[in-house]
Amino acid sequence: MAKIDEDTIRQIKEANDIVDVISSYIPLTQKGKNYFGVCPFHDDHSPSMSVSREKQIYRCFTCENSGNVITFIENYLKVSFVEALDILAKNANINLNIKKEVKDLPNKDLYDIYEIASSYYKNNLNSAKGKEAMEYLKKRGLDKETIDFFDIGLSLDSGLVDSLSKQYSLDKLKQIGLSNSSGKDMFRNRIMFTLCDIYGNKVGYSARKYTENDEAKYINTTDTPIFKKGSMLYNFHRAKDFIRKEKEIIISEGQMEIIRLHTVGIDNAVALMGTSFTNEHLSLIKNMKINVVLNLDQDDAGKRATIAIGDKLMENSIMPTVILFSGYKDTDELILAKGKEAFTEAYKNRVSFIDFKLNYLKNNKDLKDSSVAAKYINDSIEAINKIDDNILRELKIKELSKEFNIDESLIKEKITNNKVIEKKEKTNVVVKKVYNKYDKSELKILYFMMIDPKIIEYYENNLGYLNDDNRKKLAREIINYYNKNKSFDLSDFICYTTLHDDLNSIMKEVLAFNDSDEYTNEELEDYCERIKELRIKKQIDLLTNQMKSSLDKEEKKRIAMKIENIKKEVLKW
Repeated sequence: MAKIDEDTIRQIKEANDIVDVISSYIPLTQKGKNYFGVCPFHDDHSPSMSVSREKQIYRCFTCENSGNVITFIENYLKVSFVEALDILAKNANINLNIKKEVKDLPNKDLYDIYEIASSYYKNNLNSAKGKEAMEYLKKRGLDKETIDFFDIGLSLDSGLVDSLSKQYSLDKLKQIGLSNSSGKDMFRNRIMFTLCDIYGNKVGYSARKYTENDEAKYINTTDTPIFKKGSMLYNFHRAKDFIRKEKEIIISEGQMEIIRLHTVGIDNAVALMGTSFTNEHLSLIKNMKINVVLNLDQDDAGKRATIAIGDKLMENSIMPTVILFSGYKDTDELILAKGKEAFTEAYKNRVSFIDFKLNYLKNNKDLKDSSVAAKYINDSIEAINKIDDNILRELKIKELSKEFNIDESLIKEKITNNKVIEKKEKTNVVVKKVYNKYDKSELKILYFMMIDPKIIEYYENNLGYLNDDNRKKLAREIINYYNKNKSFDLSDFICYTTLHDDLNSIMKEVLAFNDSDEYTNEELEDYCERIKELRIKKQIDLLTNQMKSSLDKEEKKRIAMKIENIKKEVLKW
């Protein structure tokens, strides 16, 4: 992980008010000092997540998810700590300048090889041997700035394997798809589109021919230890920040569409590797909680792919929209011929996926033929069944009923009988942890130590220990933090605990269990007495077990005396 100093982390955190950030993702309602919203981390139906502007923390009293603005972004967007910082830094116009590091990654040498290969291909394109390929790209409307931005290069008839084999074995070059079985360059005389993982590390290529011949138009890197075609979305590493900002992803079919969209200022777009939409793609989109716009080719193959992808999204409670235009095969052709305005118009007029699918099912059908009409109606009912939104489903039922003069009740009966509508994911059942009086006392003491420095001194003078080892460790860290900083910032302290699993889990318990900042001296004394009581109980239990296991009568007497003395001391309290 990239190293970021504590002052920078604090600066980023302080520049992002937690209420403002969380409310940009989920609705919050103010009640008193705090704000409340439906928790996005479990199947919540009533607001159980509290957000404090004063403390700059959030916590759910049901599922116990808690933290500060950084941990919220981590958990909500399913990103790493550093990625969360990067998102928040951009949000506050702070230049974090995180350099991608692969030195600690498995297969580091494979990433290194791809860096070398990328430089080699780019040099080829800019050399005299790349003149024809460069002219081809310019005819496609790409300038040098765009070519460099997307790391586009050129493979020659040979050269890469000869160069790399001086440092790396042929087996390794074959393993990562740069050499064929004969020890020759895998990619020859092709435009090289660089493929990167979600962190921007170069991991593969999509190679396009630029001269007329009988070869395949595209050749892609096959799966390797660092490249999995099924999880790849072209340009995602560049687009992800724009996607989060716009809360929307545009899914296209090829690299040129993405590059063309970038040239007209649209950067929240990615491309599939072919038209296959995998579970990995679905998972990535679901985690980001964004809208989906399908922008595939306008031919019949593209429309079939749109339906396949749209169906998969609908089955997972995501209703995409679809961009439609006529006269051009894809976005690249449209923008080249008509400019950005034509795409913008098509984007504004995009249709819901269900309307797209119903229209596709109807296309070129003779609905005057009863058997054809019946099949269309049944197919439409099946499509309507998959709509997760009750209101939209009702509207579509009414439209179908009116179009074919069929009773709505008949359509609804068929929907019920088919049982197509179902949740694809089991709801997360949250089981609340039950605490005894001793656990409650320790959790209370820890929380009050973090919100009132006076309790840190009280703890040290009147108690000095906790019975649970991890809670005892957290208490020690609270004291160390306070002594070092001469004050206590709960939100800041959370940053530290998130990097330590044992502290992080206890911290979540403490924050989730406590719902009030109010306490009395009598309460504090009660908590301390219970903690001492448990310690005495554990001592007596330990001595009792020793006495039972001992065969020495004198030792048994000594132990029994110790137990009696402890009990007498307790009675003096």
